[in-house]
Amino acid sequence: MNIKPEIFKAYDIRGKVPKELNVDAARKIGNAIAVFLSRKYKKQKLTLFVGSDVRVSSPLLKKALIEGVTSQGSAVVDIGIVTTPLFYFALSNSRNDGGVMVTASHNPPEYNGFKVLGKGLEPVSGESGLFAIKKLAAQKIQSSPKVIGAIREERGWTERYISCLAKKAKIGKARVVIDAAGGSAALILPKLLSRFPNLIYKPLFFTPDGTFSLHNPNPTLAEAQDFAKEELASGSFDFGVIFDGDGDRILFLDEFGKEVRGDFITALLAGWFLKKHRGDAVVLNVTASKAAEEYIMAAGGKSIRSKMGYVHISPLMRQKRAIVGGETSHHFYFRDFAYKESSMYALLKMLEIVSRTPKKLSHIVRPLQKYHTAPETNFSVKNKKSAIASVLKKFARGGKVSRLDGITVDFPDWWFNLRPSNTEPLVRLTIEANTKELFDEKQKEISDFINGLA
Repeated sequence: MNIKPEIFKAYDIRGKVPKELNVDAARKIGNAIAVFLSRKYKKQKLTLFVGSDVRVSSPLLKKALIEGVTSQGSAVVDIGIVTTPLFYFALSNSRNDGGVMVTASHNPPEYNGFKVLGKGLEPVSGESGLFAIKKLAAQKIQSSPKVIGAIREERGWTERYISCLAKKAKIGKARVVIDAAGGSAALILPKLLSRFPNLIYKPLFFTPDGTFSLHNPNPTLAEAQDFAKEELASGSFDFGVIFDGDGDRILFLDEFGKEVRGDFITALLAGWFLKKHRGDAVVLNVTASKAAEEYIMAAGGKSIRSKMGYVHISPLMRQKRAIVGGETSHHFYFRDFAYKESSMYALLKMLEIVSRTPKKLSHIVRPLQKYHTAPETNFSVKNKKSAIASVLKKFARGGKVSRLDGITVDFPDWWFNLRPSNTEPLVRLTIEANTKELFDEKQKEISDFINGLA
């Protein structure tokens, strides 16, 4: 099989199995990753950690990937089926030259892929290595070393991760609905939650299901939220959460089943940490609400904006020594966990917050609901760069312009961000305004203009 170039994305490798990604491709990619990292670190024999999610295609793809890596003489530490945050935890607490997580995250079950990291948990993105790996994978690389790299299994990381998480949280009485989506989180949650005797929870889909037969592993989809919302309708719980397939994303629902924005959860978490770490930085992405930024500043924090995606937010957090960071896509990052995601830590800390107040989550989040906005809107365009330039020329007059990620134009009573998709011929629009009338006006005005460019 020739390597399908379209499986190499801006942040990871991902495609349908076996049409776009199969064992032959996985073997070549493993080979290429070993060669790339060996050259990068000027080290012939590496030690790479490899983990995988629960997808039915993961065992064979992982086996083939490992064969490719070891064919170059590098060693592999196989840590088994894990969540992506647990994979990060293992990397950050061991000696290694990087690793590969076999996962397609929140994608449907027919997908799978690879998330690649270098030394020091450095994410390998398109520009920083994935596109070079793509070229190497397309070549015929010989297995040059005389000795095949060793493979060692380590299965103790789950217990270490659970112990670390449990020590960092003190939860009072709380009742919560937890949907593991049949993903990797289902293997950790029962043992973790048993450490907190005051916690009552309703488990949903705590049996690993590599086909995700009961609901989609993407928690942002309405169909994936139905089960948790049905339980919350009883009125017996403080809030609910839904994990994605590989456990790196967690979506919060208030006690009424209403989705809580990811940037609002980031702000609440930041407020909690800033009580002890006043003056520390908190990282938000470019589409986060001004309300989250204002909340963080009022709590004594420094709010810093990041480009979208974990390959940007995690290194920026490390650079600024940020206490917490988050994305509107429901990813949450912590200094306590090597500036990487930990959805379970986010859950424990939100339980800590809620259990120490008589208020429900809807009341706690209410101060952040100051402005009017809507989910990001996608537009199909012929030329992304030209479309953004045209919108900038038309709508930026009198506004403060930032080019951190696409364009953000800030006015006294509204702002908008327009950024290009990394993988599709799309531009993505976010608008926030002080009033609903102004939001509706600007949303229509800019949307009509972009549609007119197509």
